[in-house]
Amino acid sequence: MFVLKGRVATLRADGAVFNRGAVYVGDDGLIAAVTPGDAIPAGFENAPRITAGGVIYPGLIDLHNHLMYNSLPLWTEPKRKVPWTSHNQWGGAASYSGTISQPARLLGAAAGRALLRYAETRAIVGGTTSIQGNPRGAVPPDNDLIRNIDSERLGTHEDYIRVSTLVADSPEALESYVAAVKLGRGFIAHTAEGTDPKLRKEFQLLDQVGVVKRQLVAIHGAALTGDDLAQLQAGDSSLVWSPFSNFWLYGATADVKTAKAKGVRLCLGSDWGPSGTRNILWELKVADLWNKSQPTPVFTDEDLVRLATSNPGEALSGIWPHPLGRIEKGALADLIVTTPGTDVYRNLIDATESDIRLVVIGGRARYGVRPLMSALAPTATPITVGRLARSIDYGDPATTWKTVLAALDKVRKNPALAAQRAADAFHALATAGIFATGTTGAYTPGAGLAAGAAGAEAGGVDAFGVDAFAGVGSAGGAFVLLPDMPAPELDVADRMRRGPAAETPQAVVVPPPEPLTTGPSWFDAVDANPFHGGLLSGLRDYA
Repeated sequence: MFVLKGRVATLRADGAVFNRGAVYVGDDGLIAAVTPGDAIPAGFENAPRITAGGVIYPGLIDLHNHLMYNSLPLWTEPKRKVPWTSHNQWGGAASYSGTISQPARLLGAAAGRALLRYAETRAIVGGTTSIQGNPRGAVPPDNDLIRNIDSERLGTHEDYIRVSTLVADSPEALESYVAAVKLGRGFIAHTAEGTDPKLRKEFQLLDQVGVVKRQLVAIHGAALTGDDLAQLQAGDSSLVWSPFSNFWLYGATADVKTAKAKGVRLCLGSDWGPSGTRNILWELKVADLWNKSQPTPVFTDEDLVRLATSNPGEALSGIWPHPLGRIEKGALADLIVTTPGTDVYRNLIDATESDIRLVVIGGRARYGVRPLMSALAPTATPITVGRLARSIDYGDPATTWKTVLAALDKVRKNPALAAQRAADAFHALATAGIFATGTTGAYTPGAGLAAGAAGAEAGGVDAFGVDAFAGVGSAGGAFVLLPDMPAPELDVADRMRRGPAAETPQAVVVPPPEPLTTGPSWFDAVDANPFHGGLLSGLRDYA
């Protein structure tokens, strides 16, 4: 336990900001008190008192991502001259497989543990404490670094969230999700991503089967109309806005002005490396740029900050057993500290990775400046973030940022050996009964996997991707991540199945992992894409 002292932006409903506040963090990973206001709790008499040296906020929540692809650079299809109109199009682009799908599959199969740690590190340096978008396949323990929303158990055996990245095309395809929602599970679903009005049918199907309820988190919704947004509001559902990715691929984004006017709960998500921001801190800036471009601003600065804190916190608080996204007694002790600023909301919007002083997740300091980390996490290891000296705690003394990069570099330098390692990993999974070997030498899902998937989709404890894969991390040393995005190099059956991709990845060129911080080369790539009409080029001004 410890006490973190400083200016506290609570993001509670009352908007309280305490200029001389203190957050009491318990050993149970929860906030025991926030002063002034709450009574000082018993048991903290000898707890360390830490001066934050900045503004204390709730941890940032990225409610939409695809972590497996976040080591890859921004992508455009070289011959494409006009924006896409549907999510069904770009996965078949000529350069997509070789540039995105195949490198990600090889990294996920040959160095899955390191790839996931890279993605979480990239998120945490931007103040992210919870992120959605775990790949299929092996899943790390709870709170291994940051919270993985899809698989977070919160110290229980419950599986709280169902996720669909494939868009259903029939009521039958949604039956398992309907059953889960009836049991109170959360349902995160991609819907209406693009500008084609026909995409509205995807949301209308969700409404038809009765899942547009409190537990629904709808992702993108760029093609939704005012009537559709009214349906979301009526169901008390949430909508995740990923403006960078929408503008990058489609040249347009969701009608968040109407959504806000109708009272829809709006949240932010940074999507993924090939068409998204480095982390949710930068997605907040995209929302700010869009807001400034409107004839009359739609959001206040406080509204914008809530898109990445209290709003997604409220969406998850209806599903998880503890509140989050706000600093209050009983909430999850997920906190960040930034350098100080005059206005707490504008301060966070303008903050970059260099301004993140501390990240606390579940009451445990995970990342931050070395003086704070030495007091709270003395076994944390060094990490250099751009020109910044920081410390990070992976929960395992043998794991450091250098070992993470080294594991990824082995794949890049010797893809043939990595492909063999992937084949060995798939073989280990087959031996463990998670995959079965097909007659062509490829691996296909085994009975154990199918049983786990059925349990998950029925809302049972043995959730696909977690309990059904509980042995994946130790099966012959394998920790395999599997794609949750289009993989056109696989056959149609493989691409459309809900289970893991059956074909082991081939030796392909893998680019070096992207820098953790947002910098000039990334801004140059942003400028080169005409689809956003120059709007996203304004991000350079925040650096």
